Amino acid sequence: MWELQKTTTQKARKDYECEASEWILNACDLDEFSKEDREVIEKAKSEEFMIRKGEQYTKTTGKWEGEFTTFRARLDMNAICIKYDLYSID
Repeated sequence: MWELQKTTTQKARKDYECEASEWILNACDLDEFSKEDREVIEKAKSEEFMIRKGEQYTKTTGKWEGEFTTFRARLDMNAICIKYDLYSID
């Protein structure tokens, strides 16, 4: 769980890996997503799940499980994670 978290939307100054892609790929079978969401995921896959320099992305910083960390995600992939509640931890 996040502690002391701060989430912002930023413009990438360099390329980053989209960490939301890991949540999506590990969550379930892609067939469980809507057709539109699968298309977004396939587009992100064709772009190697990267946040490219100049693109908007979401950035969360804070403590995750006791360690300071930064999480970066493409806006489209982050929206899918939120829509399907993939970030929830049981």
